[in-house]
Amino acid sequence: MSVYLLFLFLISFVHNILSLKNNEVEKLVIEEESPRNPKFIDSPRQEFLCSHGSICIRLSQCHIISQLVKQSCVQIDKLRGLTCGSQGSELLVCCPQTCSPPPTSIQKEECGRPRISHLWSTSYSAIGIHPWVVRVGFRNKLTKSIDYLCCGSIINKQTILTAAHCALAKTATHKIVSVKVGEYDCNQDPDCAYGYCAPNAEDIPLNYIIVHPNYDSKTFTDNIALLVLKYPMNYTESVQPICLYSTNKDYIYVGHRAQLVGWGKLAGQVNSLPVQQQLQLPISAIERCALLYGASVPITGKHLCVGGETGKDACSGFGGAPLIFLDPRTHSRYYQIGLLSFGSDRCGEEGIPSVYTRVDKYIDWINLNAPKV
Repeated sequence: MSVYLLFLFLISFVHNILSLKNNEVEKLVIEEESPRNPKFIDSPRQEFLCSHGSICIRLSQCHIISQLVKQSCVQIDKLRGLTCGSQGSELLVCCPQTCSPPPTSIQKEECGRPRISHLWSTSYSAIGIHPWVVRVGFRNKLTKSIDYLCCGSIINKQTILTAAHCALAKTATHKIVSVKVGEYDCNQDPDCAYGYCAPNAEDIPLNYIIVHPNYDSKTFTDNIALLVLKYPMNYTESVQPICLYSTNKDYIYVGHRAQLVGWGKLAGQVNSLPVQQQLQLPISAIERCALLYGASVPITGKHLCVGGETGKDACSGFGGAPLIFLDPRTHSRYYQIGLLSFGSDRCGEEGIPSVYTRVDKYIDWINLNAPKV
């Protein structure tokens, strides 16, 4: 964020909370209950009350607001509007944030930020909402057509992150050859919505494939691979890279939800839908998947255990698809935390989660092997 934009952000934020009333100072005491902060008692931290660009922290930890309070510049009703809970005798407030975790070393460009301005509306779900998801193409040797049987994610202009079982998939009739970037609806080209048409989707041929050296096709251990394109893609509103968490950051919260994005058949569907699909799924303790799958395959800390809700699962076509979530601190950047590795034949049954490769455990390997573009 530039200094000028940061200045505008802070001016706008402060303008919304400053109010002087006849030069009188009102004591910082909350007597009656408020929907956002029931008195000065312990109240659970409620991040959802904070708007885009702010996080819920102690008042004393938020320099901007605490300074305004010390200078007697904040009316009580304005302060209540910024609270998001309390701890002991101290308020929790929605404090403006100005930065996100840095991208990994291979991600020189801006990442994790969709370019379509209205996409942050919770009701918007169309072109450009997840421009980092791609379809992995396999040429049918008989018909010469390309079938898209797996998914992946853009991590820089020439590299796609996917599952090793997709990268190595080869049958008597199919061979991996390309990725399609910039697609949302497979039945439209270009994709159009809300009076806007995106650039045409593009099939880009592969140059070479890098599979993790310890990948085991029987146990799906280290199920991760890089697809390197013959030439760099052009970034557009519908083609953008996703951010990856670095190994010294751990924002993967058991009990929280993440989003699976891709193309394929979900639980309850008879056929795959032509449009990009999104599914909100809970992240469970890894022990849950170890109990379910551990007798057949080793489940370790390099996995994520995701899903297990009735009627909510990816049943086919989503191999290698990214599991993402919005940065919980700033709500301004998407990060990939996993990719779909394998699941059960009992797709969508209650208590049957799927297993994902945990991306942050492979950041060093990705940085070492992905081309720098």
